[in-house]
Amino acid sequence: MHNTDLWSSFLFSISVTLPTVLMLLLGIILKRRRMIDDKFTGQATRIIFNITLPILLFLNITSNPVQFHTQMIPIMASVIGTLLLFLGAELIASKYITEKQERGTFVQAVYRGNNGILGLALCINAYGEAGLAPASIYAAATIFLFNVLAVVTLSRAFAQGKVSVYAMLINVLKNPLIIAIILGYGVNHLEFVLPKTLQTTGNYLASMTLPLALMCTGASIQFKGIRKDSRVVIWGSIGRVLIAPIVMVLVGKLCGLSGMNMGILFLMAATPMATIAYAMVRGMGGNGVSAANIIAFTTLGAIITSSFGLLVLSQLGWI
Repeated sequence: MHNTDLWSSFLFSISVTLPTVLMLLLGIILKRRRMIDDKFTGQATRIIFNITLPILLFLNITSNPVQFHTQMIPIMASVIGTLLLFLGAELIASKYITEKQERGTFVQAVYRGNNGILGLALCINAYGEAGLAPASIYAAATIFLFNVLAVVTLSRAFAQGKVSVYAMLINVLKNPLIIAIILGYGVNHLEFVLPKTLQTTGNYLASMTLPLALMCTGASIQFKGIRKDSRVVIWGSIGRVLIAPIVMVLVGKLCGLSGMNMGILFLMAATPMATIAYAMVRGMGGNGVSAANIIAFTTLGAIITSSFGLLVLSQLGWI
């Protein structure tokens, strides 16, 4: 291993993660200086998920067409890896986590990464526009599975009646990301060209997405109330930033992934716990503090994991 190659890999890994880290730090600073607050982040997050992020995905799919069948192997690897993580976390939770309501939080921490925001940001920084379309397909393909598994584990943890499968499917189909992906491929299939005015307006909105989303994510990190002796927080954080990336990379290797596809698989797996998991836990009556603290820990841990992981994988020649 040459020192120049090692140094180049290190610089590459830092170049991928540093912009995201700086935007997260900016969000933390703005929150501490009271330039933004919880009301702002809540409103901005709704705008991002319902308007700017779907537009970003739609425009990048229409401008960078990707054949869906070319992404079937990465999607298969993601599904297999996610199910392995979910089942393993459920088994550990049932045996070692005594507080039943905390089990759903732990399980979500292990398998559910922040693919929609931080995952896309890392993939864009690593591969530019060429990586956004396949990363978007990857993220959209995992949304359904993530939500199904979240409902299953939280329902088991809270034991609050039966879950309506029909209502769950309707909510998934109404997801703006999924709608944007479907519309994007529909436009590509029909070979329809958007008017220049609409493209320009869409680009204005799309360009807001990642900077605003990363600032809001940074502002939502909560360090208060973290208990170092909390097994749920510590185990969940380790599972998310260490176990999940390793499992996903090994599954990807067994599926024959390499290059950009392996890089996307790793970067998506190396993201912190998804912020939507906090909302789901709170909404179903769980302990939101544990979920928020896991997000804080995994956000910091993911900085190290993603950088070091890219360094190792690039040296191995897997990406």
